[in-house]
Amino acid sequence: MRAAPATLALAGIVALSGCMSPRPAPMLPPVADPSLEAGGTCNDAAGRFLLGKTIDERIADYARERSGARLVRVLRPGVPHDDEQRASRLSIEVDAQGMAVAVRCG
Repeated sequence: MRAAPATLALAGIVALSGCMSPRPAPMLPPVADPSLEAGGTCNDAAGRFLLGKTIDERIADYARERSGARLVRVLRPGVPHDDEQRASRLSIEVDAQGMAVAVRCG
């Protein structure tokens, strides 16, 4: 008994389909990590006491607590940083001598 050409072609397609790699999952947009934003909203007015003061890690952390921010970062001249704005982060901009010249949330 001879198989019809169409049956052979169909059998070949089915056999080859097992050799194909699976279709990749679609790319989904990143989901924001809620833990990064948890912990309250920053109040930059509460951090303005820093203006004109030399900033170190201890005082930056104190300003973070006082402002209600979850995170703090010190922006130094010439040092790259991300432009991402976070409502729960206090950003302290310092001059070349490490003195605070601006305080803002984001």
